Amino acid sequence: MANGAWLGSVLTRLGGAFERLVFAPTCGGCGWPGVWWCEHCRNQLSHLQLVVPRCPRCDRPQTTISHACPDCRDWPPYVEGVRALYQYRGPLRSAVHRVKYRGERRRAAQLATVLAAAAPELVSPWRSVLTCVVPVPLHPIRQRERGFNQSTVLACCVARSLDRPLFEDLCRRRWTSPQVGQDRAARWNNVAGAFRWNGGPLTGTVLLVDDVVTTGATIVAASEALVTAGAQAVVVLALARAATYP
Repeated sequence: MANGAWLGSVLTRLGGAFERLVFAPTCGGCGWPGVWWCEHCRNQLSHLQLVVPRCPRCDRPQTTISHACPDCRDWPPYVEGVRALYQYRGPLRSAVHRVKYRGERRRAAQLATVLAAAAPELVSPWRSVLTCVVPVPLHPIRQRERGFNQSTVLACCVARSLDRPLFEDLCRRRWTSPQVGQDRAARWNNVAGAFRWNGGPLTGTVLLVDDVVTTGATIVAASEALVTAGAQAVVVLALARAATYP
């Protein structure tokens, strides 16, 4: 790791430790002190399950009801469905950025609690067949820089809520550039073959947990590794779903 990246990693970890000791809640949208969401920003949160129409498979908000969703029509059949709690916009988007780029782990834990409370209902069509919960991993370098993996924070709470084991044996086998700012084709090329399963054989339907689903490139690449390891199907639970258009 370059000296600058190493120093950034150290500062992030020190900042995370300091935050856990003294950080008081602030609004995830506007930063107002004393609350995780001020009344104004809370009212701006868009709960995805109230949005109509949505793709019944990938939860992508749509302008019209269509059976040929441009996001998931080419996904492999073993990715059975995506369910997300919020639309990725406004205050929720700001809160996720605070977690990922400011290292606000306590905010990640608060969002994880909210997602876990909603998880039983969100994944109810598959709950009886879920065998385990797996977070989408970060590359080790990026995780050292950030100090934690926000998807793991989410997945830990979800696994407890659903009473399923948490397995953290999915890894990134190579470095990938950030997906932010890349178009659909570049996102898919960036993560193709990027994941590997390092644990024991999998069975049944795996619940894959991520913070945000955009084009689906990351979750499809991760699901391929899970199926190669023995899973029969993959269901994805995310904190937020972006309304992307190719």
